[in-house]
Amino acid sequence: MKTHLKFRIGDTWVCVEDGKGYASEHPDHVTFAVREAKPDGKPGNRVDANLSVPRRELLAIALSMLELADRMTPETTWMNSETVGCIGQPLPLHFGDDHARMTERVTGDRPLNFARNAYAKFERLRARMPILRAAQSVLEHCDDETAAGLYVLIAAADQTGGLPARPVVGFDAADLQLDSDASTH
Repeated sequence: MKTHLKFRIGDTWVCVEDGKGYASEHPDHVTFAVREAKPDGKPGNRVDANLSVPRRELLAIALSMLELADRMTPETTWMNSETVGCIGQPLPLHFGDDHARMTERVTGDRPLNFARNAYAKFERLRARMPILRAAQSVLEHCDDETAAGLYVLIAAADQTGGLPARPVVGFDAADLQLDSDASTH
């Protein structure tokens, strides 16, 4: 079981863990678990869990949090000052090892566009579901050489943003002329 996201609140941890799926890195569902904190501070035994949170619910939570963060006032130096603005320091959330990397990408003085980008990706994927289903059908029935060739095309498109060669779908004008002549006779 891999924990993708965790943060500590008091004596408990909220963890987002692997769920079920055909591909290990692409689960169909994730598990939201509340865990006790061990004496060493790491997550321990489960207190409670929702074992099957689908992608749409995870996106709804993430987009709601991003929308809330976008409405919040930007962080300023005086907000974190011990002498001005605050009475005592707020208790920080402890997200674990990835927290520093995550916060480096987000600056506190500009609005977040993550919600719009995430929604656009979701809509693009939803519009392309017929393509995804067709690809799944081909992969279920094709031989290993064809599957490897498709993988090379997908990897090239992922690296370069486009296919290494463009498929040409069309008809030769001479073929069309012959077909129309045959239908008239």
